[in-house]
Amino acid sequence: SLKRIKRSDRRGAESVTEEKFTILFESQFSVGSNELVFQVKTLSLPVVVIVHGSQDNNATATVLWDNAFAEAGRVPFLVPDKVLWPQLCEAINMKYKAEVQSNRGLSEENLVFLAQKAFSSSSNNPDDYRSMTMTWSQFNRESLPGRNFTFWQWFDGVMELTKKHLKPHWNDGAILGFVNKQQAQDMLMSKPNGTFLLRFSDSEIGGITIAWVAENPNKAGERMVWNLMPYTTKDFSIRSLADRISDLNHLLFLYPDRPKDEVFSKYYTPPLSKAVDGYVKPQIKQVVPDFATPNPDPNSVNPTYMDQGASPAPVNHSHAFGMYPPMADPVLDGDGDFDLDDTMDVARHVEELLRRPVESQWGGQQS
Repeated sequence: SLKRIKRSDRRGAESVTEEKFTILFESQFSVGSNELVFQVKTLSLPVVVIVHGSQDNNATATVLWDNAFAEAGRVPFLVPDKVLWPQLCEAINMKYKAEVQSNRGLSEENLVFLAQKAFSSSSNNPDDYRSMTMTWSQFNRESLPGRNFTFWQWFDGVMELTKKHLKPHWNDGAILGFVNKQQAQDMLMSKPNGTFLLRFSDSEIGGITIAWVAENPNKAGERMVWNLMPYTTKDFSIRSLADRISDLNHLLFLYPDRPKDEVFSKYYTPPLSKAVDGYVKPQIKQVVPDFATPNPDPNSVNPTYMDQGASPAPVNHSHAFGMYPPMADPVLDGDGDFDLDDTMDVARHVEELLRRPVESQWGGQQS
């Protein structure tokens, strides 16, 4: 338990999450009748002390850089300010597999994408990056061009999202992930309409989006690639990725040509059970208004869905749920229509009652 931390004076641009501590372990033991007494001590790996979860990813970057690139026998906690890109690739690949707990690591194509992001480069040749170096500032001090987050903060967000919500899909190879918007467009435009892929968001930390190819509703005969607003951990805590993909009937084939149900159906949430104790359970269903189409499976129509989209046309739900039995109405027939003959019979009966003396109606009782 750390009772008190005495921080050193701030130096330059160093932040709290870059300040490293160590835990000193000491012990003493003897051999024989205290003939030989040994005193041993060792230092722990670097520790960064934070006071809020928002500092976690920056502190993790400090520890990762130290553990990966510190030389044996160094002065605590001296580390190089820059390293070769292949060295960094090895470190972040090891970190990714450990965090996600997956045997599927980062492919060479994934690492080229990350190099393009880190160095603001457009080269697709991995050899172009082998001799390049990355500084600590580029890794986790300087924001990426046009963004308000660093390279590490973006990568850490991807790991967290995958670890918490996307692990089975990553292991299945269903998530390409490390693909930018232009690459996704080039890949999809050569495929049939309804083909889609999953890629990590460039603009949002810990986000993943669906890109698909379809007709342009505003221009006949023109095809284009659409990108859905990125999903985050908050979205997947409400409805899973597989269920969201199932909801969207315009998504047909996972890139390059795999039917979506073949890939995702084993992760779909089972259908809701029937009403219990007179209550019908609602279910959230995702809808993209411009691409909303009737569900092709007539057995899966469910009037209890609460769609995330524009409100549907008014529907008469008077008998849809069957929660309460309809009240019998002597004026209406079985089909709910007005029956003149029955109504006349009721009227004559009322008229006859009104003509009787009060005494005969109430059995001769006096008020």
